[in-house]
Amino acid sequence: MKAEFLALFEAAKVLVTYIDKENVFDKAVAGGCSGMDYHLSDKFYDLIVNARKVISDVENGPENSDRDGEVNVRMFEAAKALATHVEKEHAFDKVNDMGSVGIETYQSDALIEVIQRTNKAIQEAENGLNISE
Repeated sequence: MKAEFLALFEAAKVLVTYIDKENVFDKAVAGGCSGMDYHLSDKFYDLIVNARKVISDVENGPENSDRDGEVNVRMFEAAKALATHVEKEHAFDKVNDMGSVGIETYQSDALIEVIQRTNKAIQEAENGLNISE
């Protein structure tokens, strides 16, 4: 695996692990009795599952006989889709209870750093894809 795709693999793995361990959500709705319900949209969930599958394929070898280039493209597409969703949907890992005013959801510095690292790896892999075409 080329260096830029290895970096992308590592960044995607860190992003998925962070989402799992730090309870990153992309939806918040009133849950009644002044409570809130934080959850993953179906799309976000599917993107996470897809990224996990591609990561597993890279770690353990794909179920079918993908060539290295095909795995690289799948990794690129999965990582880009997941990182794009996290940014566009303002996925969050922190909540600030503002009392009677409501709540504020936001991204911690750690999540922002993981997203930036993933985006940098995506850009480097994209440059690698353009060179090899």
